[in-house]
Amino acid sequence: MGGERADDGVLIITGSLIGDLIMSTGAIAEIVRRHPGAPVTVVCPPATAVLFRHLPAPTEVIPLAKKKRGEHWLELWWALRKRRWARIYDFRNSGAGRFLNGPRSLTRRSVGVAHKVLEASSILGDGAALAPVVWLTGAEREALPPAIRTAKRLLVIGPGATRIGKAWPVERFAALAARLTEAGGLLEGAVVAPTGGPMDRPAAAVIGAAVGPDRFVDMTGADLLTTAALMAGADLFVGNDSGMMHLAAAAGAPTLGLFGPTDERLYGPWGERAAAVRAPGVDVVFGKVSKTVSPTENQMGDLTVDEVAAAADRLLGDGR
Repeated sequence: MGGERADDGVLIITGSLIGDLIMSTGAIAEIVRRHPGAPVTVVCPPATAVLFRHLPAPTEVIPLAKKKRGEHWLELWWALRKRRWARIYDFRNSGAGRFLNGPRSLTRRSVGVAHKVLEASSILGDGAALAPVVWLTGAEREALPPAIRTAKRLLVIGPGATRIGKAWPVERFAALAARLTEAGGLLEGAVVAPTGGPMDRPAAAVIGAAVGPDRFVDMTGADLLTTAALMAGADLFVGNDSGMMHLAAAAGAPTLGLFGPTDERLYGPWGERAAAVRAPGVDVVFGKVSKTVSPTENQMGDLTVDEVAAAADRLLGDGR
């Protein structure tokens, strides 16, 4: 495959959601490896473009913002229609990708239960699972706040979620952070850093009030590459089923994902230092598309602070 050549190298069209994109980064890394020296063009959501800043290849990033009636695909096709690719790796099976110039590889729909990392990896046709990665340099770590860089222990919290149905109540995140970092706690004295978008700042404030200003740094609103550098130094990440959870696992943090109306067999954090804990008693139809995630009612209420703290203890084990 590395011998294929074309004027414009390799085109990669990523998934539209942060979590799905991150779960495909292992496959993207392998794509780059299989096309040594070839220029790479990545089409991705605008918020994720920063993740490809240090991709180990000559890289062009095209941020693609969604528009009504699929007009973004028409615009992408128009912009790229005259270019010729050695191969197009289309994680979306997109309308534009079907009509661009070059052989196209797609992910395969799995039969039965298969994690999204496996599905993303299938674009290469080998059947192997390619673990998600983050491309970082030391510069991102050095740019973090001094309280983060000098912390002896670091607890990162991801309180956000795309729907309220899968968001653990923020008051429980606050109680968990206080418990884990108190005297005699699992991460005694740790700095606590919530992550997420600007919409998660009110939740971060609740968590900060529980642990106190001396051990609290609000990292909500930071770009994804900065957030990944934060997570790479974390002793533990705890968060909802979200893009932040997948980013933490890809960055190498011990990652505990909190699940209720979604299927951890498909979307759980990936890696040897990752685990999921499920809210008991949740009425859920497991599968690739969960139709039971409520946009208006919380479905994580039966998951207690005690259960999450115990799961964190099991995850860290003797390695803490």
